[in-house]
Amino acid sequence: QPVGPTHDSVWPVWNLPLGLAQVDITEKMPSSAYRKLMEALECWQIRPSSSTGGANTVVVDLGACPGGWTSVIRNRLQCSSIVAVDRSALDPVLMKDPCVTFVKGDAFAFVPEWANEDGSHVDNDNGTRRHNHWMISDVIAYPERVAELLERWCGGKWAQYMIVTMKFQASATASSGSVVAWNELEHAMAIAHRHGYHCRAKHFF
Repeated sequence: QPVGPTHDSVWPVWNLPLGLAQVDITEKMPSSAYRKLMEALECWQIRPSSSTGGANTVVVDLGACPGGWTSVIRNRLQCSSIVAVDRSALDPVLMKDPCVTFVKGDAFAFVPEWANEDGSHVDNDNGTRRHNHWMISDVIAYPERVAELLERWCGGKWAQYMIVTMKFQASATASSGSVVAWNELEHAMAIAHRHGYHCRAKHFF
């Protein structure tokens, strides 16, 4: 029977009625982390599809295991070319999907096949630059590592669109209780801006 969104499955989004994005999926998902990606796409109002780069668009999911984000890209958005990178395998259903290429390895060391060894972009046969791909990442790492990831991908122009999460640990101080190093987020956004990308931050608590 149909199951609607639960009370805790809609998060604030500025451009939707009451600011609530419908991020609930009734089908079985590899993890609940998929909600973060769905809300980001709702906020951004853009999708990995032919309208954002053509039929040859590739979506790279860094730190993909167990496959929540990959599942959204593949099954909800019908993308036919996904590269999922992680040290651990994805959900068995995704591992068998012919449209999902699993690469076992370090998400921070992965280099897409369309990049040169020196980090610059490779041109298509017709002379146009291949910058119509996507990179998404919900990898668990310290903020400085995420900033390094952005430096590589933005600097190499390896993707035209990127959705990346940055996770913080609050540090306790005697005077103010807990403090989050938001300057790390500002640093990451500055990296994107420096390389010519528009950037928007969305906070999840």
